[in-house]
Amino acid sequence: MKELEPQLRHKLRIQVKKLRYASKFFAGAFPGKKAGRRRRHFLASLERLQDALGELNDITVHEGLTELIADPASDDARHPTGRARKAFAAGRLSGREEARAQSVLKDAQHAYALFAEAKPYWL
Repeated sequence: MKELEPQLRHKLRIQVKKLRYASKFFAGAFPGKKAGRRRRHFLASLERLQDALGELNDITVHEGLTELIADPASDDARHPTGRARKAFAAGRLSGREEARAQSVLKDAQHAYALFAEAKPYWL
């Protein structure tokens, strides 16, 4: 997960979402207790992976917003207090997301491991 560029992680999230929805759609075609148990585990692992990848994407988007907020070119020279507020907001957002990134990345790696271990319910 860590090695993937943010754009590739986002594309992976979209593919995971499609797989999750397709798995839900075809769930009824595979009845039985064993298939049901596997399906619940499979879908739960996909949901957890999708959520973690979504959080990583949010962090990436917030990094971009922080850059825009802190960009001096976007400042209005007539409002110097506005610049200070923007810098403060950018710093808070940046610090919050930086502190959260490692935890979310670990969650994503763990979610991927659970997904990789999940047995397909259609077998």
